[in-house]
Amino acid sequence: MTETDFADALADPAWLLPERPGDPVIANAAARAAFPGLAGCPAAEIEARLAPRAGQRLSVVLAGRPRQILIALPDRESRTRLALRASGHVMFDWHLPSGRLDWFAAPENAFGYDTATFPGGLGPWLDRIHPEDRPRMALTAHGPLAPDREIWEEAYRFLRADGTVAHVIDRGYLLRDPQGRPERMVGAMIDVSAIHEAEARFQLATSASSDVLFLHDLETDTCWWSDALSKQYGHLPDPAQGCMGWWLAHIHPDDRTRIADELEVARAGRDEIWSGEYRFARADGSYARVIDRARFVRDAAGRAIRSVGSMVDVTVLLEGEERFRLAAEAAKDVIYTWSPETAETWRSAGYAQTFGLDPAAPARGPGSWHSAIHPEDRTRIDRVRDTALARREDRWECGYRVIRGDGSIAHVIDRALAQRRPDGRLHRIIGSVVDVTRLREEEDRLRALIRVASDVVYDIDLRSGALAFSDSAAEVLGPDWLGPQVVFGIWQERLHPDDRERTMRGFRSFIAGRGDEWRAEYRLLRQGGHVLHIRDRALALRDEEGRAFRVIGALEDVTAEAEAALKLNQSQRLEALGKLTGGVAHDFNNLLSVILGNAELLAEADSTPERRAMAEAVVRAATRGADLVRSLLAFARRQPLRPQVLDTGTLLDELRGMLERTLPAHIRLRIAPGAGLWAVEADPAQLQTALLNLAVNAADAMREGGELLIEAGNVRLDPDYVAANPGARAGAFLRLSISDTGRGMAPEVAARAFDPFFTTKEVGRGSGLGLSMVHGFASQSGGHVTLYSEPGRGTTVRLYLPRSGQDAATTALLRARATSIRMGAGEHVIVAEDDPALRPHVARLLESLGYRVTAAADGEAALAAIRAAPDARLLFSDVVMPGDLNGIALATRAVAERPGLKVLLTSGYTEQAIRSRVPQAERFPMLPKPYRRDELAARLREVLEDGAD
Repeated sequence: MTETDFADALADPAWLLPERPGDPVIANAAARAAFPGLAGCPAAEIEARLAPRAGQRLSVVLAGRPRQILIALPDRESRTRLALRASGHVMFDWHLPSGRLDWFAAPENAFGYDTATFPGGLGPWLDRIHPEDRPRMALTAHGPLAPDREIWEEAYRFLRADGTVAHVIDRGYLLRDPQGRPERMVGAMIDVSAIHEAEARFQLATSASSDVLFLHDLETDTCWWSDALSKQYGHLPDPAQGCMGWWLAHIHPDDRTRIADELEVARAGRDEIWSGEYRFARADGSYARVIDRARFVRDAAGRAIRSVGSMVDVTVLLEGEERFRLAAEAAKDVIYTWSPETAETWRSAGYAQTFGLDPAAPARGPGSWHSAIHPEDRTRIDRVRDTALARREDRWECGYRVIRGDGSIAHVIDRALAQRRPDGRLHRIIGSVVDVTRLREEEDRLRALIRVASDVVYDIDLRSGALAFSDSAAEVLGPDWLGPQVVFGIWQERLHPDDRERTMRGFRSFIAGRGDEWRAEYRLLRQGGHVLHIRDRALALRDEEGRAFRVIGALEDVTAEAEAALKLNQSQRLEALGKLTGGVAHDFNNLLSVILGNAELLAEADSTPERRAMAEAVVRAATRGADLVRSLLAFARRQPLRPQVLDTGTLLDELRGMLERTLPAHIRLRIAPGAGLWAVEADPAQLQTALLNLAVNAADAMREGGELLIEAGNVRLDPDYVAANPGARAGAFLRLSISDTGRGMAPEVAARAFDPFFTTKEVGRGSGLGLSMVHGFASQSGGHVTLYSEPGRGTTVRLYLPRSGQDAATTALLRARATSIRMGAGEHVIVAEDDPALRPHVARLLESLGYRVTAAADGEAALAAIRAAPDARLLFSDVVMPGDLNGIALATRAVAERPGLKVLLTSGYTEQAIRSRVPQAERFPMLPKPYRRDELAARLREVLEDGAD
């Protein structure tokens, strides 16, 4: 290749001047076209004429196209390129009038850009400057330059091609035209990112370290101290005192001379490192124990000219070592250290006290701790430790069993900490072994408590208006609660409308006030409309003037608790009403006994049809009154029941026949019995009444027609169900579900559905005792009842009755025997009744049944009558009577004096209520008031014939 060919092959059209006069001139076609007059001239003349223009670009027209040529010296340019590659800098040539900006750099140093195309002009370069620095650099680039300025220098951040940020310094030499106007700037773009990062790391390291770092110029006695001097010791050094003087003045007087002498000897000698321990004064007058380490920088003659070092506060370390020793000896836990380099092991006294093992035993081998680990746990524990060490983990923890010295088993938790040398080698393991044998139950209880108390924690920054919730908010409140929030945003939006004004008013008052704590309970709406009951507890952080600037709080989901409390409140309300009902029923039953008994006697004795009809009407009215009282007592769970084992299939068949005759034609009846239904033990009359009440209520809710569905199935209730349904019991139950497609109930109506005398029916269509009687019957039978209703969609009532342990068929055969009621045969009966209106009525009633009667007004009189009548066969006594001898006490005394005497008690209170209060009542049979004449006759014969041959 000729010289001309070589020049033509260059990427940039150039005229290459010889380095020495006489050397050949290399010129390409563009150069020859630009300077045709120089063709053939001697090299010395060419160099003399063009050398002043070296480095300039000239415009030429070559082959009809405008081109640029560059005048340069070949060998010098080669050296320039080598220098660019070696320096790692970007050289730039900026033509100010046109804004043309060219880069020259080795590819690996050009910030990832192709210098043949980038930047090409001032605009692309400015676009790649960091946005925060761009306005300043644009103003500098486009602004005027001082007339006497030759060097231009700026520092800024530049974006590499991959998007990363480089810290650069631009330094350029300004070239001017003959009139002194700025024409070009040639310079270097220096990447100082590494230096900047190193400075940043140094600043970060020194500011983060609690050790005091220092640089001491020994010739000028000036120092640089890190921020820790102020943070740890409260000092700002006084330059007027000089570094050495100020430092020595703060050393404890007892240590000062020693430290000064030691430092002077080390400084005057040849040592590179000096270290000393002394007490250093804090700004508050207290002293810290420190270790000072310094490295000397010496000149060629060995004279120390600078020192670099650190001052480390070891006060806590020294005090900690002493506390560690004392604590380890005092603790019941075992504290241990083990050095793998020396195999040295130390254990605290708790090793012998807690486990009965030798603290001086080796780490391995017979009698060692390793041999005391339960054999089934040993391999696992070795694997945990070895894995942690292999992964260079500094901490690990494991639980295992230990065989004590007496052979018993202890459960322990072993926590270990690995200490390493600067080169990473394991230096020592420090750990503790805690005996948790007796704490395992408490630990389980604590874990359960943590699971239960998984509150949603929130943080409100009142200054910025930011609100953040803990991750548990996603599970408790919904995923839309996570992420950045604004104060009162989603929280206020999701507050229940009925609680929003009250809650917001209370929270705003809390923020505006002076209190530190706020508590509230309210409802939140989850997506989908589900209602959560929330307990909110918050603490306010306040500034010096008492203004709240931050609120930290926790939201606890107490929905289950609130619902259970509501059910319990309803249950307690029903219980209170039941107690009141029981007291009213006692007195009312006495009155009904008189009315019913006399009416029956009149109906039998009077032959006049009109009077007989009147007496029978009184009987019917009294009977209805008695039924009403029974309904009240059923609600109160005080109605005496006569439970029998019932076959569920037979029960449903009888119910179907009864309902088909009872329900109106526009009600469709469907009964769906499950397979293998269990027998139940219940009062058949009361159960039939309960089911009939439910069916009638359902029919009343479907005035326009609908379907009544009765389902039966076997269920087993678990403790979780019982916890959510007060009044329920765990076990096996038959569930009877009565569902209608009627108008349903609003929540506030459903909440009172079981209250006595509560009804939504118009006057005359119901007493309000139907559902309350069902509730009482279910509870008294050992079961319970639930109700679910939605407005416009119907109601479902579920009646749970306990499964019977007996066979229904066998029990039915035993009850099938025919019974007959026989009149009395003149037996002498002592009647004890304190009610003056009821006493003569009872006497007449017994006489009409064929008995001889002696009536007494109280217990004392009755006991005297028994003593005076050796032929008395039976005592018929009211339970509640004035004086010391009530009915039960009277019966007990009478039987003790007359062992063969029979007793029948009666009361307006229920048998269950009496027996629960007076256990002695279990000895005697009872007849509840009011009673019919035939019921009294049958019961008297049962008692008199009981035990007879």
